[in-house]
Amino acid sequence: MWNNVKIIKRIKSMIPLWLKLILIRILVLVQYTFYSVFYKRIKGIDKNKRNIFVLLSTDYSNLGDHAMTYAHTNLLKKEFPNAQLLEIVVGDTLKIIKYMLEVIKPNDVITLKGGGNIGLEYFREELYRRIIIKKFSTYKIILFPQTIYFPNTLKGKKEFSNTIKIFKSHPRFYAFLRDEISYNMIKEQLKERAFLVPDIVLTLSNLGFKNNREGATICLRSDKEGVYSKEQKSMVEKVSKKYFENIRITDTVTDYPIPIKQREKELYKIWNTFSSSKLIITDRLHGLIFAAITSTPCIVFETYNHKLLGQYRWLEHLNYIKFVKCEREELDLAIENVINLKIIPYDASMYHKLFNKITELIK
Repeated sequence: MWNNVKIIKRIKSMIPLWLKLILIRILVLVQYTFYSVFYKRIKGIDKNKRNIFVLLSTDYSNLGDHAMTYAHTNLLKKEFPNAQLLEIVVGDTLKIIKYMLEVIKPNDVITLKGGGNIGLEYFREELYRRIIIKKFSTYKIILFPQTIYFPNTLKGKKEFSNTIKIFKSHPRFYAFLRDEISYNMIKEQLKERAFLVPDIVLTLSNLGFKNNREGATICLRSDKEGVYSKEQKSMVEKVSKKYFENIRITDTVTDYPIPIKQREKELYKIWNTFSSSKLIITDRLHGLIFAAITSTPCIVFETYNHKLLGQYRWLEHLNYIKFVKCEREELDLAIENVINLKIIPYDASMYHKLFNKITELIK
C-alpha cells in the first residue's frame, strides 16, 4: 500500500541496493517469525474439495501483474471447475503459511504467480518464494511463466546460486519460463521440470472490443526499470504528433492500489484504451502484450534486460508489432510501416499446446 506514496518511492530510490537487500531480508525474517505464531486463517474452506492455491497474487498497482494473475486464475477456473481455488495476495503470503500447513492435502497443488520477479529487483517476492518452496517440500508446486534476471555481480551470482539450489532441492517443483535466456539458465539444473512458454497473459483473446480507433497511446516506464530520459520521451511525443492529432500518455502502473475486486474493471479500462488507439508506443512488457491481445499496432523500444525482448520473440510473427531503437529516424519509419497495415486479429490458439503442460501437471 505504501509503495504508492511518492515520498516512500523517493526514499526507497535513495537507498543503495546492498542496504536495501539487507533491510528486506530482515523485514521478511521478522514478519515470518511473527506470523508463524500469529497467523491468519483462510475463511470458507471446503475441506472436502481439492485445493489449488494461487500464491503471491497481485493486489497492488501494476496492471501487468494483475493481468498475469487474471489470466492465471481464469485458466485454473476453466480447466478445474470442481477444485477450490484459493487466491492469496502477496502481502498475505507469510500470514497464511502456518494455516496452509494445517489444511493442505496430499493431492492439493500450489501455484506461484508468474512475472519478472526472480532476481534482486523484487527481492521480497524472491524471499517469499524461497520460503514457500522450503516449507512445502513434499507438495507439487508450479511456477507460472517467469523471467529470471540477476545482475552480473558477486551478489547477483550468489543469490542466483541460492535460488537454483532451492529450486533443484524440491523434487515436485516445476518451473515455466517465458523467455529462452531464463529457460537456458535453469534447464540443466531442473531437466524435465523446466518448460519454455510465453507470458500467461497471451492465453487471453476474444476480449470483445470493437472500438473506433483514433490517435496514439504512449506507454513508457517511469519506474526503476525505465531507461529513457525526458528528452527521449519528448522526442517520441513530438514524432507521434506528426502523424496523430490525439496523443494519450498512459502507463500500465496506476498511482493507486488495485484490490482483487477491482481487477477486472481496471484491466478492461486499459484494454479499452489500447483497443481505441491506432498505435501504441511502449517500453513495457505488458504494454506490448496488451497491444498484441487487442490487435493494436505497436512500436516497442528495448530495455536494459531481456524481459521485453523475450516476449517480443513470441509475437514477432504479428505484422503489427515492431521492435526498434528509441531514435527519431527509426520511430518515424516504424510508424509509417504500421499505421496503414491490414491487421490480422490476435489468435491465442497457437500457444495452447504449450500451456496445456501446466494443466497436465495439475491433473
